[in-house]
Amino acid sequence: MTMNKCPLCNLKLEDEVIHGEYGPFIVLRTKDLKGHKERIMIVCKEHVHHIGWKEYEAALEFLVEIGKRVFSYTPKFIIMDSTFASITEHWHLVCTDLDPKSDDFEQILRTKWLKVIDLNWE
Repeated sequence: MTMNKCPLCNLKLEDEVIHGEYGPFIVLRTKDLKGHKERIMIVCKEHVHHIGWKEYEAALEFLVEIGKRVFSYTPKFIIMDSTFASITEHWHLVCTDLDPKSDDFEQILRTKWLKVIDLNWE
């Protein structure tokens, strides 16, 4: 997929719910909530497939901080690997609650979780 056809490169940010920006990253609500109250993602502003380890760690830390506010209504939320990502050529991670009534709950259970954030332990 080229940058010209990439849905993440072509986001109209004025139409998006943006939760924060940090360096080369932006955190915004996903287009499809898939039955969740909230579902967010962190996206690299540049069209890249991989990022360096330091950038990855910084992105995770930033996503956790944003997630604590966005998912304050639930005791836990997770950051998922891109196992079932529909956009595979642009680096991003999805963060979601664990609502068993959501449309993608079974898929969430089959996806590798990168981090589980338990707000009861914060």
